[in-house]
Amino acid sequence: MTNISIYYFCVDGGGTKSIAALYDLNNKILAKSKTDSGNIYNDANNVVENINILWSKCCKKAKLNKNLINLHTIASFGLAGARYQKSRRYLNKKLNYFKKIIISTDGYIALAGASTSTSKSIGVLNIGTGVVAHFMNKNKISQQLSGWGFPYGDKGGGWWIGLRMVQATLRAIDGYNNNGDIIVKKTLNIIGKKDLKILNWISKSESRKLAKLSKVFFSVKSKSFIHNTILKEGVDEIEMILKYMIEEKKIRKIFLLGSISKFYINYIQKKYLKYLINEEIDPLLGALRIAKKNFPIEVLINDKKIH
Repeated sequence: MTNISIYYFCVDGGGTKSIAALYDLNNKILAKSKTDSGNIYNDANNVVENINILWSKCCKKAKLNKNLINLHTIASFGLAGARYQKSRRYLNKKLNYFKKIIISTDGYIALAGASTSTSKSIGVLNIGTGVVAHFMNKNKISQQLSGWGFPYGDKGGGWWIGLRMVQATLRAIDGYNNNGDIIVKKTLNIIGKKDLKILNWISKSESRKLAKLSKVFFSVKSKSFIHNTILKEGVDEIEMILKYMIEEKKIRKIFLLGSISKFYINYIQKKYLKYLINEEIDPLLGALRIAKKNFPIEVLINDKKIH
């Protein structure tokens, strides 16, 4: 009997961008593509559209007919907001043309990408648009920290920094909080200097829009009370997460990921730094490992089995 080729379509979907890779049976990358948000909690319909775009682009680049190989393709997605069951069911329904779909959180596929085994001594801390940490507990059950999403969690992440900048600026223009601060000036240049423009900007703001303000935050070089206050709050939160992982859960290797992590690492206390690994890892490789059963399907101690 002739063997049918199996393909693996892997997606790493974060709060602001998503990347995908199409692999053959021998783990060779046939094509890669990218698009915007992969957060199924915020907008599952948009993520479905983005995954369809990623799938079409990968197949086109690999010169493969997507309608012929989809039933021979195992799809492994790591998506922001993937703990939300309603959105997971929606994706499974809309993308049912694959041979199999595995949905994990984006933080979990990063953990799978960092781990050469299921060792519980390895963890990941991703600081980007949001903040989320993952590590393996006993019996192949993982634990997630933070990552609750806008507007309730992710303290220290990009959207949270943007939110704090706007909050401080609104107090400043009312006249009772550091109205001469450089953060206020830079924020007003973006959200507007008149009440109606500010209200319009706020009414349309969401996590991705707020996260863009963090670029302004990191560009500030002069002294700023607001900058220092926000920074301290963010660092304190990151160190609380690290302390829990290191002291309570005995995690000895923590991969520090995400665009904002490069900023925070300059402010984290030395006693935590020795446990941090500032190396690139490939979450798509983690998604592939899960698809090929080389890493456990995600089961969270915080939740019921999510797959």
